[in-house]
Amino acid sequence: MTLKMTPKERFTAAVKNQVPDRVPVCPWLTSAFFSDYYGIDHLTWYSDREIQLRAMVEFYTRYPDMQYFPGFRASAGSSAEASGMGCEIKTPEGQSPHALPVIQDLSRDLKKLKVADPYQDGRLPGILDAYGWLSEELPKHGYSVTAGFLHAPFDVASLVHNLEDLMLDLIDHPDEVHQMLEFISESCIAYMTAQWDVVGGTLVQIMIADDVGGMLSPQMWWEFSGQYIKKVLDAAPDGVLTIVHNCLQTDHILEMYPDTGADALQMDPDIDLADVKKRIGDRMALIGNMHQLKTLQYGTPEEVEAECREMILKGGPGGGYILSASGCLSRETPLENLDAMVSAAEKFGRYPLEI
Repeated sequence: MTLKMTPKERFTAAVKNQVPDRVPVCPWLTSAFFSDYYGIDHLTWYSDREIQLRAMVEFYTRYPDMQYFPGFRASAGSSAEASGMGCEIKTPEGQSPHALPVIQDLSRDLKKLKVADPYQDGRLPGILDAYGWLSEELPKHGYSVTAGFLHAPFDVASLVHNLEDLMLDLIDHPDEVHQMLEFISESCIAYMTAQWDVVGGTLVQIMIADDVGGMLSPQMWWEFSGQYIKKVLDAAPDGVLTIVHNCLQTDHILEMYPDTGADALQMDPDIDLADVKKRIGDRMALIGNMHQLKTLQYGTPEEVEAECREMILKGGPGGGYILSASGCLSRETPLENLDAMVSAAEKFGRYPLEI
């Protein structure tokens, strides 16, 4: 009989594709959810480390059997790495910070790029300062910073260079695109290493978001996204668990994700979890893939429980599965639905599964 695990132990076992005592439940709570919950705008969420600390402690205390996901960290939005590459950051009212492309013409502007110094460039120093502050404050509440977070080099490239122009340059100027991705990859590695260093090496996992990469064909995905994800993850600190996230399109590139070296994949809601389990479940752990809008925001607690049971039935056998949504929970997601999600994992997710 498997002894009762802590949420951290349960999560770690599942990401290692092992069988924990029960299926972990890890809804992704971040800016969209918390800005509405606390009645603040996105910019306040990203810039106020006190609010982020309050949210992490409050919700992890409310749900003691829920693994905080993607982990205790400084939440920074999608423009962090792009700011380090020289992009100007604007924050429209009611929205998250946006990056203005620093490259207009790739052949002409490539010389503008350099490897970002995370302690000097863009928003990165402020984010690292928040990481460092949280690493001092969280232990006072019994927790520690557990997660690093990055965007895949191709995702960053789509902000550094206008996405439409970037897609054309994949065909017209592939060599220059690769040069840009090399700069970005080295910048991501430096930023990841800095996150590890400023918190004193407490990171348990690192997540890398590859949403834009899902727009590419399989051949182009590996050439312009997959191999660079691998480069970044190969440089991760020893022993750190690595997770790739893509909540847009994964079906056509699914079999290549294990080749990045990532331990786990969080996939989009439109792919059948049973099919994912069959195709790559022996090569990496799976996270997801409940629909954060249709089910978790607009569904009833009964509908949430039913979908959780279905997800556990499809992904849970043999271990290596974490019950979650396909991405971060949306604003106005009812707490009753979070309650239903957590209780469903307890009700249906104990090993050996009997559902």
